[in-house]
Amino acid sequence: MSNLIVVSNREPYEHSFANGRLVCRRTDGGLVSALDSVLQRVGGTWIAWGSGLADWEVLNQSDGILVPPDMPAYQLRRISLESAVVQNGGEGYANQVLWPLCHVALDRVFYRKAFWDGYEALNHRFADTVLDELGKRPAPVWIHDYHLGLLPALIKQRSPDTTICHFWHIPWPGPDVFRILPERRELLDGLLAADCLTFQTAFYARAFADCAKEFLDAYVDLSKSIVLYRGRKTRLTARAISVDFDGFSNLARTQEVEEVMARTRRHLGVSRGIRIGLGVDRLDYTKGLMKRLWALKDFFSRYPEYLGSFTFLQVAIPTRNNVDAYRQYRNLIRKTVREINEQFELKPEEQNKGWKPIEYLEGRVDPQTLTAYYRLADLALVSSVYDGMNLVAKEYVASQIDGAGVLVVSHLAGAAEELMGALVVNPYDQEGMADAIKCALEMPEDERRHRMRLMRGYLSQHDIYHWTESCLSDVDIEVGPVQTMRS
Repeated sequence: MSNLIVVSNREPYEHSFANGRLVCRRTDGGLVSALDSVLQRVGGTWIAWGSGLADWEVLNQSDGILVPPDMPAYQLRRISLESAVVQNGGEGYANQVLWPLCHVALDRVFYRKAFWDGYEALNHRFADTVLDELGKRPAPVWIHDYHLGLLPALIKQRSPDTTICHFWHIPWPGPDVFRILPERRELLDGLLAADCLTFQTAFYARAFADCAKEFLDAYVDLSKSIVLYRGRKTRLTARAISVDFDGFSNLARTQEVEEVMARTRRHLGVSRGIRIGLGVDRLDYTKGLMKRLWALKDFFSRYPEYLGSFTFLQVAIPTRNNVDAYRQYRNLIRKTVREINEQFELKPEEQNKGWKPIEYLEGRVDPQTLTAYYRLADLALVSSVYDGMNLVAKEYVASQIDGAGVLVVSHLAGAAEELMGALVVNPYDQEGMADAIKCALEMPEDERRHRMRLMRGYLSQHDIYHWTESCLSDVDIEVGPVQTMRS
């Protein structure tokens, strides 16, 4: 067990009641999927907000609980937050100000002064818990994402010798966009207390350096890898997050996944020659779901030969249901799917009656089912309009043990910079996306396998454990070599 402390707003496991029983299950999201795999190997403590409906029904968790429940490997320490802090700091400042700002969706930025008060309160609550944990024994702290931008400074003020690494999972905008944030100086000051700030791409790291220079008059060296401010030195690095390649590949080979695939084949009519496209996304406007649906509508309109022989399976995972903009977006997606399915419905006398152009599944999906979908899909489409990385692209590649699928990915997702075997598209060009779908379906098998082999080879070396070691080695934190974590 390492003494590493991981800190994030989202918790990896939550408790709820099912049929009158208290149950614990892993939460959704790329951050959780990636970091849970790491901590199961190296151990440590994960500090997060206890957001589950029954989290606080668990007894004796003042010092944390051991997770996963079936094979305990590390400690989860939950933080209780008042509803006002959650609403203003999390749902307000983090998700209605920072999230759209960093994704350059400026018309969706909704600012209130109370949001900032909540954000400060949220970060102070996290700081108190981290410092309490540090009081038990010194440990390096690895902070994650945009909810906790003030946390490095709050920890350093009371524990200046603690080594802090902060990974910013989402994009970072340039000064022309960042200047609209009223608290831009406070956020930059909070982050620059970290010993190392890590971004998904070098482009985002440079954008941060430009903001530090523009708004704090901080010194940035010529390579922009070091920022000097208030006598502190912060290293800027770019480390693209990844997935547990072996974990997905091994799961894809299990009997349970094979059984889910068989049921899905029967349901979607694969035995009747129907081919499958796949999208897996949170119901978030940054994922480009509406543009994807328009591209599918264009595809079926211009290439009617695929009516009855190609189905797009869209898995939509609800998120931020307490935010009105997200509820409206979800309802619009549902309405558009329904309209497209009605427009292209086959006539009773046509073959494959009951076929739908879009099979829409809304809700959480367990890892076995998701991996079965990944393995079954002839193509996966990632159409983000702006995305730090998008781990769905990497999960699809890791699950493609048959090696014949095609990845179609937006050039505005960080994954497009790494996965050289993908077809890269512009999510704002719906005709171009429709043509890419056709290209993927008609691509010769040897080319499909060559592309997938390139991507799988790359991911097998640049997996989540390689990412972890790289991030922590930037500040000389040792949690064991990659080989040990993979064993």
